[in-house]
Amino acid sequence: MFKHLPFFISLFLCFSTTANVLNQCNGSNELCDKRYNEVAYLTTHNSFNSSQDSFLFPNHNTNIEAQLNFGVRAFMIDVYNVNGESVVYHGYSFLGSKPLSTYLDTIKYFLETNPNEIITLILECYTTANAIERDLNKAELTNYLHAQDSISNWPKLKDLINSNKRLVVFSDKSDATPKQDWYHYVWDFAVENKYGEINCEYNRGNPSNKLFIFNHFVTSTIGSFTKAKRVNSNPYFFNYIKKCQLLKNKLPNFITVDFYETGDALDVVKQFNSQSLLVEL
Repeated sequence: MFKHLPFFISLFLCFSTTANVLNQCNGSNELCDKRYNEVAYLTTHNSFNSSQDSFLFPNHNTNIEAQLNFGVRAFMIDVYNVNGESVVYHGYSFLGSKPLSTYLDTIKYFLETNPNEIITLILECYTTANAIERDLNKAELTNYLHAQDSISNWPKLKDLINSNKRLVVFSDKSDATPKQDWYHYVWDFAVENKYGEINCEYNRGNPSNKLFIFNHFVTSTIGSFTKAKRVNSNPYFFNYIKKCQLLKNKLPNFITVDFYETGDALDVVKQFNSQSLLVEL
C-alpha cells in the first residue's frame, strides 16, 4: 500500500518549494510586508555602460540582462534624444551608444518571466517624458508602471506584486503631464549622498524625502574596476554604509555601485534587508 509513497513525497516537496517561491518578494519572503521605501536594492551606476555591450570605458563588465539575473533591481540610465530616437550613452556617443528600447525589451522579458520581482529605473534624462512614454508603450511596459504621489505611503512589495505594478520610474527631469503620474521627478521622492569614497553628506534632494539613493561608486572621469573591487568588498562596504545610515538615521534604498560583479555588493544589500535595525520610515 506504500509503493507510491515516494511519488507523493516528491509531489509534496515540489508543491512546497513552488509555494515558497511564489510567496517571495524580490527573492525573500521577509520583504513582502516591507514597504518599497523600507527595502534596499542593488543598483548599478550607468547600468548600460558595459564592456559586454561594446561601450568604451565601461562601468560594468556585463550588460543589463546579466545584471538582472545576478540580482540588480535598480538601474541608473542616461537617455538622450538622437534624431527623434531615445538613445543611451554616457557623456559622448562615440564611446558607445544603444537604443533605449534594447534595454526596455530586456526588462519587459524579465518582468514577464519573474512575476515576483520589482524593478526601478532612475533616469538621467536629456529627452522628454513623452519620448520615454512612447518607448515604454512600444516595449509593452505601460501596464507594469506604478504611480506614486510624494505624500502617500509607498505600498508594500507584496501589494506591488499582487497589482502587477512592478516597474517604478524616476527621472531627474520634471516635465510630466498630470496623466503621466507614473513618471516621478526623483528629487520629489529621494535624497542622495555625494558620490565618492566615504562621503555621507547629502547632495541633491530633500533629506525628508522617503527614499535614499546611496552613491557608492568612485568614478571620476571613467569607471575603475580596481577601485570598485576595493570599495565593494566587505567588511569595508557594509561598515561604510552602516556608518552613514546611523549618521543620517536613514535606510540606504538604492545602493549604487560600479562593477557590481566584483566584491560583495549583493551580499551587502541582503545584509541590510535582513538586519533587525532597519529604519522604519
